[in-house]
Amino acid sequence: MKQRCNWAQNGNQLLKDYHDTEWGVPTTTSQQLFELLTLEAFQSGLSWQLILNKRENFKQAFDNFDFEKIAHYDNDKIISLMHNSGIIRNKRKIIATINNAKIMQTKFPNNQFSEYVWSFTGNHTIIHHYASSESIPKYDQLALIVSKQLKKAGFAYAGPVTTYSFLQAAGIINDHQINCFKK
Repeated sequence: MKQRCNWAQNGNQLLKDYHDTEWGVPTTTSQQLFELLTLEAFQSGLSWQLILNKRENFKQAFDNFDFEKIAHYDNDKIISLMHNSGIIRNKRKIIATINNAKIMQTKFPNNQFSEYVWSFTGNHTIIHHYASSESIPKYDQLALIVSKQLKKAGFAYAGPVTTYSFLQAAGIINDHQINCFKK
């Protein structure tokens, strides 16, 4: 049996697959990064398993995370999303997603968001060596810096905890545990 990070070891297959194929893998397209940032914002206060279970619904509801389309969502679309039981129906998070899409479109065109977030590490993955998921901090100095800059750019739901989770998911930070086969 493969040894995984504690948080994925006893999870369902969807969580294991996410751990094995996506989490911590360097992501370099702005659209994929926008998807991860959006999902992490919706996950805030909830479980990642819940978000994974609804991920396909999110993709459908939010036009496959095409931030150029999402930037043009209007009040009717917000109302429609609030009635979509397949996603997390949190109006503040929905509005934040639209706001973030507008920021992506206006301030980071042509894959510049990828260049921007990777610039904080000099385009290298930061590799930590934690023995257990309990050892991993909720956020670190890098997350504080990136969070502050994202907020300065106008992003919503980009606090240090959400930002740290985003950096992990995007492979900018590799927090696979030392005994994990993905390390």
